[in-house]
Amino acid sequence: MRRWLRGFRPKAVGKRNFSGDLFQRFIGLDPLLDEAEGGSVLDIGSNEGLISYEFAKAGARTLHGFERDRDRVLFARRLFRDVPAQSHFDTANMAVSGSDFAKAHGDVLLPKYDIVLFLGVYHHLIGQTPRENVDDLVVSLLDRAETWFAVRTNMLDDFESVITNHNFERTHETPSNGTVGLLRLYRRV
Repeated sequence: MRRWLRGFRPKAVGKRNFSGDLFQRFIGLDPLLDEAEGGSVLDIGSNEGLISYEFAKAGARTLHGFERDRDRVLFARRLFRDVPAQSHFDTANMAVSGSDFAKAHGDVLLPKYDIVLFLGVYHHLIGQTPRENVDDLVVSLLDRAETWFAVRTNMLDDFESVITNHNFERTHETPSNGTVGLLRLYRRV
C-alpha cells in the first residue's frame, strides 16, 4: 500500500462511504476536462492532487487544492513541481464555515474559479461539524464557481436545492457504482 495512504480509513457516517481508486473517482468528470483549457480549478478534498493533475494535462492554467491530510498535500506539491501551471496545494480544515475557510486561505483563494470540485467531501463533513457550517461552506464554494460545480456524494439530495437555488442547473449525472458515490455536474445559468 502506498505510504501516504497507510492507515487512512474514512470513518463511516450514516450512509456508506465510498473511496475507489483514481480511475473510479474520475468516472463522469470528462465533460469538465473538455472545459479545462485555460481555466482555473478549485479542488476541495484534493487528496494527492491526481485529479487536479489531469485537469492540468487538459490545459487548466491555475489549480488550487485543499486537503486535510498533510502527506497527501506534500505528494501533490511534489507532483506539481514541474507542471507548467500555477498551482497551490495546502492542508485545510474543511469542517468549518465558509467564512472561516476563506479567512484561513484568503491569501491563496481566487474570487472565482471556472471549475470547483467538491468530490467525496460532503458526507465526511456532516459527521465532523454542525450542518450550518457545511451548508455555509457549500454556499461559499458555489459563490466561487464561475461556471462549473462538481460534487460526488450519495447524500446529494440533502443539499441539491442549495445548489439549484444559487443559479446552477444539473447537466450531467453519473450514478454510484458501488465503489464511488453519485456524481453530479452543475453549470451556472
